[in-house]
Amino acid sequence: MMDRQAKLTIISEGQKYGVTRTCEKHDISRTLYYRWLKKYESLGMEGLDSGRRTSVPVNRAPDEVTERVVTLIRSYPSFGPREIKYLLEEIGHDISESCVYNIMKRLDLSTKEKRVKFSRKKLPSPLGDTPDFQTSGCGECWFFWITVYGGLKESEKTYAYTIFDYKSRVACSRIYEELSMDCFEDLLTAAALPVAQSLGFNTRYLCFLEDGSLPCRNRSAFLGSVHKILQSSGFDPMVYFLKSEELSTEIDQLKKEYALHALACIIPHLHKELPFSEIRLILQRSIRSYNLRHRTYYGEILASPLEYHSKATGSSMILPLWAYIDREY
Repeated sequence: MMDRQAKLTIISEGQKYGVTRTCEKHDISRTLYYRWLKKYESLGMEGLDSGRRTSVPVNRAPDEVTERVVTLIRSYPSFGPREIKYLLEEIGHDISESCVYNIMKRLDLSTKEKRVKFSRKKLPSPLGDTPDFQTSGCGECWFFWITVYGGLKESEKTYAYTIFDYKSRVACSRIYEELSMDCFEDLLTAAALPVAQSLGFNTRYLCFLEDGSLPCRNRSAFLGSVHKILQSSGFDPMVYFLKSEELSTEIDQLKKEYALHALACIIPHLHKELPFSEIRLILQRSIRSYNLRHRTYYGEILASPLEYHSKATGSSMILPLWAYIDREY
């Protein structure tokens, strides 16, 4: 059994070198990694002691937990209440096996056959209409776009991939040297999902801005891959593909303001002979500073994105390791 110091070493490696690479090195699942990370953030070193519980099992689950159970059933229909309970623990929800069974029974998914049939239902198709952004809360509506920058040579381009939460304005950005769905999945799994899990986001909408130029020849296959990643982490948002003209003036302005913030950070360094890995770290530090300290008005409230999230949700400002540590990718 792994002791708490070994777990802390793995957590630190994941924040510095990337979760996927670290989990493969130590032969552990990503969900187990995030379970340790969440316990460490809330309880410190004691949270990494084996067998320590972060909450008391309950017989009636809140709606958020029910939603997590449903998304896990879609990904793992052959799993019974006990296995689903373990998966829930790994993404930070400690409830009893009987509670999981009660959820399954209430949804008429108490048998394997019913769960398999349920999981085979067609995934939600991309929607053309815009969701009701105004009623969404912190962490419920994400926008994704790509910003293209020139390099030292005319033929060189740098692509900034961004996932931006509409309500809180918490942002995750990484830069790459190519347009690829793999780059989007890297941003999602290595940056956006850890942030979402740490802050308790319950993402309902994921909106792709189509003018971002993400190559997507087979949209159905791409959506299937994205849903699989999200569902395995306990999320199941509706996906939208939107054009710029479909955005409200407010959303378009938020996008432009954030893009200018990233632009001011990147452009001076793209024209210097710096290693691309160093430019990535410079942007990472800038986005970290933006989330922690860049204050703007939310109505009459002046706050940084993380400060606003804390005020709006009534959550304590316990910052996870990703808020401080440089992570190579």
